[in-house]
Amino acid sequence: LPAEPQFESKKRVLMVFFQTNRKTQTSGKKSGERVIIEAIDKKPKALIYESDGIESKIKHETLEEDDNIYLKGFIVDVSVESVSGRIVAYRLLDVHEIIEIDEDDGQTSLIE
Repeated sequence: LPAEPQFESKKRVLMVFFQTNRKTQTSGKKSGERVIIEAIDKKPKALIYESDGIESKIKHETLEEDDNIYLKGFIVDVSVESVSGRIVAYRLLDVHEIIEIDEDDGQTSLIE
């Protein structure tokens, strides 16, 4: 039998995009996008949108804004989904704020 997934909530962690997908997905399904949350794991993991509202907030930033999504950081609440002790995905529960990440000096500034 496959191992049951385990879930652990993390509040207000910094998430950055590693890979984006322009298509909209059904809530609760893997989005095809990969993100890094260094406070949890330095490797990119699959992103799952917990609700359509959360997804539309992120999609607005990825599709409608002119600036580079890869230079933005998202302060988020996630549920970390693990199977057999290995992280397989982050379920995005809430987006608190979006910050710009300046690649030159590592400084950040608030967007919202």
